[in-house]
Amino acid sequence: MFEEASAWFARLGADDAGAGDRERFDRWLAASPRHSATWREVQDLFAALEEPARSIRARKSTHEADATAPTPAPRRRVGYAQAAAFAVFAFILVALWPADWIENLRSDFHTAAGLQQSITLADGSQLLLNTDTAVTVDMTADERRVRLLRGEAFFEVVHAPKRPFWVEAANTRVRVTGTAFSVGRTDDRVTVTVAEGRVETSGEGSADPPVVLTAGQSVCYLGNRPEAVQTVDLNKELAWRNGRLIFVQAPLSRVVEEINRYRPGSILIANAAARDRPITAVFSIHRLDDAIAALEQTLGLHARRFTPYLILLG
Repeated sequence: MFEEASAWFARLGADDAGAGDRERFDRWLAASPRHSATWREVQDLFAALEEPARSIRARKSTHEADATAPTPAPRRRVGYAQAAAFAVFAFILVALWPADWIENLRSDFHTAAGLQQSITLADGSQLLLNTDTAVTVDMTADERRVRLLRGEAFFEVVHAPKRPFWVEAANTRVRVTGTAFSVGRTDDRVTVTVAEGRVETSGEGSADPPVVLTAGQSVCYLGNRPEAVQTVDLNKELAWRNGRLIFVQAPLSRVVEEINRYRPGSILIANAAARDRPITAVFSIHRLDDAIAALEQTLGLHARRFTPYLILLG
């Protein structure tokens, strides 16, 4: 909804915006109270940026002004400030605008930030999609195949030795006949964690032998090359299935990165000195505003909220 409101903000400010655009916008605005609330958030963000932009423009003008140049009229100065604010606003939209809409179109199932979805496949296997996740599913008489386009998913696979179950993520392949495990993907980095049974993992096109994992083990692939197998705490690694995030001496930057996966928009750390501060905490993924408040109180930081979608922590 923030994306839609932002698109309307840009469209109505365009030079070629006409009466038809305004009529369509009015219909969109009236369609839901949430549209109106989100529209106000976008306007508030622009307003918050306008004064800093005016200051930036004023400083630049001081350095660049010709001594003989006439003083611009007040209206023109405001125009420059608005243009600068819009440029900053556009930059923020690019930074926050999700690049996953194409993956959503390609997917059979997908979730938005902060949501999870439980799916029963045709063979009875269970699939739990974590926040901001997209998958495709292909079930045939000979094999079962799921491709993880982004995000993280937990699989509980029905045992069928003659019908293997494959999970593909980036350049990583996971093969099972019946077990419980998770696969998470961040760009080209893929992590496989086994909760029950046994899985085989391999890198696409790699000559390395498959890596075999059993319950309580995890491996990360970067590209098609595996790192060392790790023994992990399943209660911590898979806590998201129970709506929790657990951190043990994790740097603040890692904590914020993880929180950002579960809420729309972005939290940015403005205090560089705080990025490596260690955090031990348990947060509910359904109450992340409480998590932000806890970080403020614990670390003595201040969260400046431009909108619910953009928070500066410093």
